Amino acid sequence: MKPLYKPISELPSVVEGESFSITVLLFDKNLDNFDLGYYDFDISQWVAMGGFQIEVICWSEIIMPSSMAVLRYTSILIE
Repeated sequence: MKPLYKPISELPSVVEGESFSITVLLFDKNLDNFDLGYYDFDISQWVAMGGFQIEVICWSEIIMPSSMAVLRYTSILIE
């Protein structure tokens, strides 16, 4: 089984035809905060999308549910 969390020294896969990685969850070193982010291969740097400073210790891929897994769920609109 693949580890769920990966060290920042291990880079996520690149988006085909682009110079950046897939979007991932970045976790703060104290594990009390997280942000969406990606790795920019052009500048060899992690980028957090939240606009605040975060000291990242690890990252994780975002798991997307299958349509069958949520077939009987009800959605809500958040504005």
